[in-house]
Amino acid sequence: MPQATPIYSALKAYAGKDFLRLHMPGHAGKGIKQQELSAFASLDVTEVPGLDDLHLPAGIIQQSQELLARAFAAGDSCFLVNGATEGIHALFLALGSEGKKILLPRNAHRSFYGGMVLSGAMPVYIPVQTEPGLGIALAVTAEDIDRLLRRNPEAEAVFFASPSYYGTTCDIAAIAAVTRTWGKNLLVDEAHGAHFSFSKLYPQPALRSGADAVVNGLHKTLPVLNQGAVLHLSASLADNSRIRKAASLLATTSPSYPVLASIELARQFMEENGESLLERAYEFSRHYRCQINHITGLKTCEQELREVTGVAQLDPLKVLVSVQGTALNGYQFASQLRDKHRIQVELEDSNVILAMFSIFHEAQDWKRFYQALEDIAYSYPGQGRKSVKVELNPLPPMLLSPRQAFMAPCRRVALKDGVNQIAGEMIAAYPPGIPCILPGELISREMIDYLAYLSRSGARIQGPEDAALNYINIIDLPS
Repeated sequence: MPQATPIYSALKAYAGKDFLRLHMPGHAGKGIKQQELSAFASLDVTEVPGLDDLHLPAGIIQQSQELLARAFAAGDSCFLVNGATEGIHALFLALGSEGKKILLPRNAHRSFYGGMVLSGAMPVYIPVQTEPGLGIALAVTAEDIDRLLRRNPEAEAVFFASPSYYGTTCDIAAIAAVTRTWGKNLLVDEAHGAHFSFSKLYPQPALRSGADAVVNGLHKTLPVLNQGAVLHLSASLADNSRIRKAASLLATTSPSYPVLASIELARQFMEENGESLLERAYEFSRHYRCQINHITGLKTCEQELREVTGVAQLDPLKVLVSVQGTALNGYQFASQLRDKHRIQVELEDSNVILAMFSIFHEAQDWKRFYQALEDIAYSYPGQGRKSVKVELNPLPPMLLSPRQAFMAPCRRVALKDGVNQIAGEMIAAYPPGIPCILPGELISREMIDYLAYLSRSGARIQGPEDAALNYINIIDLPS
C-alpha cells in the first residue's frame, strides 16, 4: 500500500541518514543556526536520487500528486510552488494565444493581467456585479457570459475568480452549463476556496460544479507554507500536455521541498480532520455573526451579499463587518483593532473590515474578536462617515493588447495632458477594485476628469506609479 505522505516520509528518511551533503542548497542542512529555521533546513534539499523531480515526476512527487487529485476529485493535479499565480499564468499560456480572446472580469487579480501579457490573449470583459451600499465587486453571471459568447463565439475560454476576496461564490454550475453549450473551457481562480472540498457546509467546489481547470492557493486557507498551491484539471483536460509544459516552464527549477511536503501533509490532515474542524468553525461563525449583529453600529453583511445578482453562496470563514453605523471608517476601525486589541484583520476599506478565520481559530479567538468589536463600537458611537461613492465608468476603447502595452515604452505626463493618449499603467479605485483604465486603453477627457475627482476625494488608488495622480504614464505609438 502506498504511503500517505510519500514526500514527507522520503525527506525525513534522507535527513535521518546523516548524509554528507555535497549538493545544493548551500546551507548543507546545517548552516542555518537560528533555532526557528534549523529544523526546516534539514528537509530543504534538492533533487537527489529518491526524491523525484517536480518537472518530470515519476516517484514520490507523482504519487503525492495522485493522492492530491483523489482528495479534490480532480482528473489530475499539479503542485505549484510559485503560488496560485503560477497556475493562472500556466492556464493563460497553455489555453490562450496571441491575439485570441478570453472572457474574464475587469476586477480580476493582477495575475490575470500577467497571464495576458505572457500569452498575448485579448480580454473580453465580463460585467462584475457589485454591492452598491458597500461598493465591492462580487460575482459574474451565467447570463452575461452567455451574452458575451454570442458576441464573441471565437473566444477560447472563460476565466474568473470564485470565491471573491469577500467569500462570495458565483453560480459555477449555471456558468458551466453555458460554457459546455459553447464548447469553451471554464477556468476558475479558486485561490481562496481550497477548504470547500472537505465539508458540505461550505460552498460547492468549482471542480465539482463543472469547471474544467481550477487553481487553489492552498496556503490561503489550509495549513500550507506560503507559495504552496495546486492546479486541478478535470477529466476533460487531464491529458492536456500544454498545461503541464506551461506550468513547468513557469516554475522554479529549485522547488522548495518543505513547501511540497506542507501541501502533502495538509492534504492528509484535511482528509482525516477537515470535515470535523470545518463543522466546528462553521458553528463558531454562525454563533458569533449573530452576536456581532447585536452590536449597535455594526453588522455582518450576509444579507447584502446574498442579494447581489450572481452570488450563489458565502464562505462562513470570511466575516465582512460593516462599520458604517459607528463614528469610524474601516481604516480607523482596523487601526483600533490593531493598536488597542492586537488583532490584525485581512482587509479594511472605508465601509468595512474583513476578518479571515480558519479552522485553527478556537472559540476564544472568535470571542476575542467579538469583544474587541463591541468595545470599539461602544467607544465610537454614531452615524458612520460614508466613503466616497466610486461609480463605474463605461469601458474605454482598447487600442493595444495587454502584451503589446506591456512591451511598449512609456513616458510620464501631467494628468491633464493624458487626454486622447494610450494608458501605460493600470489605475483602479478601491473599492470596488475594478480598474477604470488599463494599459493599452484610450484615455478620454471624461476619464481624466474622473481620475482628478478620485484624487481630490481621497479615494484609495491602486496601480499608478504616482499615487497622487498628478502624473500618468502613457504609451506613444510609432508614427
